[in-house]
Amino acid sequence: MPRSLDDSALPASTARDWLPVAGWVVGALLLRTVLAALVPLLPDETYYWEWSRRLEAGYFDHPPGIALLIALGTALAGPTVAGVRAGPAMAALVTHIAAIACAWYLAGRGPSGLAAARRAAPLVALLPIATLGLVLATPDAVLFAAAMVALLGVERALAAPIRSWHALGWWTLAGVGLGAAFVAKYTAVLLPMGLVIACLVHPALRRRFAEPGPWVASVIALLMFAPVVFWNAMNDWVSFRFQLGHGFNPSARGNPLSRELEMIGGQAGLASPILFVLMVMVVGLALRDGWRLRGSAQPTDVSTRRFALAVIATAPLAFFAISAWRRSVEANWPAMIYPGAMMLLATSERPWALGAWWRRGLVFAAFLLVVVTAQAWRPLLPLAPRKDPIARAHGWTTLAQAVDSARINPFLDGTVDQWVSADRYQDASELAFHLLDQPTVFALNLGGRTNQYDVWPSAYTKIRPGDGLVAVFDADAKGDSLAAVVGTWFAATRQGATVSLQRNGGEITTRRIWLYRIARDVPRERPVAQSR
Repeated sequence: MPRSLDDSALPASTARDWLPVAGWVVGALLLRTVLAALVPLLPDETYYWEWSRRLEAGYFDHPPGIALLIALGTALAGPTVAGVRAGPAMAALVTHIAAIACAWYLAGRGPSGLAAARRAAPLVALLPIATLGLVLATPDAVLFAAAMVALLGVERALAAPIRSWHALGWWTLAGVGLGAAFVAKYTAVLLPMGLVIACLVHPALRRRFAEPGPWVASVIALLMFAPVVFWNAMNDWVSFRFQLGHGFNPSARGNPLSRELEMIGGQAGLASPILFVLMVMVVGLALRDGWRLRGSAQPTDVSTRRFALAVIATAPLAFFAISAWRRSVEANWPAMIYPGAMMLLATSERPWALGAWWRRGLVFAAFLLVVVTAQAWRPLLPLAPRKDPIARAHGWTTLAQAVDSARINPFLDGTVDQWVSADRYQDASELAFHLLDQPTVFALNLGGRTNQYDVWPSAYTKIRPGDGLVAVFDADAKGDSLAAVVGTWFAATRQGATVSLQRNGGEITTRRIWLYRIARDVPRERPVAQSR
């Protein structure tokens, strides 16, 4: 059974004792810096960078957390790769430090707390989702940092006497962390959902409803989230409707069983198989122990707190297990399971969680990170460029150079304003980032799904009679047919260069550039998208 006594009265640790912990924090920071330098910006990252150039309280796909973080980074380092990823690097540091502090507190702050901190430090550094997910400028970087801060506040609040000022202070921190998580990603709602379930079913935790802290935390979080709700109300609830449909609309791919197995396999990949199994086991044991002791447990007992963390970790997995019966679940969607699960594993005193399997799990996770880092440096795995996830970040500079050349083509002489567009939002955002003057680039979305470019002023409202356009489409029959549709809006059309997007000589995909002059009949809204 987990330790239930606080050993903070034992001899305090020295700064020297914390050197291994600091070493893991610095090492993880260096590893993320290397990965960030090796991998150009992926299309999703440039898409979020476009958001940061037009800061709002909400966006079609997500709340504004990642846009705010990127804006902070680019304010410090400019509109560069380093600037775009500077914010996530800061968020990663917050995640790591908050996780170490949470493990230290949960295990008792004394020698056992130091041991837990020494386990939490390498766990966060080596767990693939915690390392790789915090390199890229995506909403998950903000979500992880905010969720870990919220979890630290919750754990400390549950350790404090009910209705004490100490508890209220920690509940306030939890509210701030939860509000930041809400502003990062809508799936953050699963964190308080898990805590509420734990408090409803566990008698000792149920007593927390009688203190002001949880209600204060809720008010703080909802106030921080209120601008997102207001933005949605002003935009026909577009973001809420998209995410609900994205998560629950039936999927034609696979069957329920195959989708469940795919989801579990994805989690094993994100956490590495051995560490994932260990986390599942410690979460299960924390649920069992907390439930067995519910009749005699006090609200501040370690078993009670561990039960709460276990339910918080279980709720997202259960939610997406239900969702997987209707549609495929992306591997990163249940990411909210990991903050609590990592804390339970780092503070477990089970022999199997501390011994050979723990070491093997860390070694295997480190091996996976080495493989990913090597693959980021140059393609070593036998993957076709079109199937290599890292390859999607390559080739955009070449395409941007070709588009820059097309923009000064004499064919466009005599046009009033010259605009740039692509069909997909991924292409449009990559071009906006890599073109020399980083101009406004439109996504026509003739062949793709609705996205944030449809919310902003678009090519259909900005291009006026007499203007010219440089547009990028897929270099295939489908792309040529869409280019022909655009050609009917202009007086003249010319096919430009066909560009091969490559990584180390391997072709990822191809794009074709089209030039249009003298706009005369551009529709005022996007034609109905054709499915791809």
